[in-house]
Amino acid sequence: MEVYADPITVNCRKVLAGLQLMGIDYNLNKVDYFQSEQKGPSYVAINPNAALPAMRDDGLTLWESNAILQYAADKHGKTAFYPTDTKIRADINRWLFWSAVHGFRAATHSWLRIA
Repeated sequence: MEVYADPITVNCRKVLAGLQLMGIDYNLNKVDYFQSEQKGPSYVAINPNAALPAMRDDGLTLWESNAILQYAADKHGKTAFYPTDTKIRADINRWLFWSAVHGFRAATHSWLRIA
């Protein structure tokens, strides 16, 4: 699994921490956020949204932190982290979707108030 990320960003840290927590091996390809490398042609070929993180694995290219973590858990059978029971998974997905909209905004605004 190739992960394209800069650990300085919230969503990249989430993916790297999640993969480490699940014990899933990956190769980190650092994309320097502050140098805007995610907007360069080589990275945009991986993620046309020019956003971090992204992942490549067995011919699959995937972006969005929650999607990467869901894929990794499913591929490696990490059901303790992403159960297969549909009701439990629906509840987890609800919070993942919530965090993508509201949680990220709260984390970003909190950081801006500190800075």
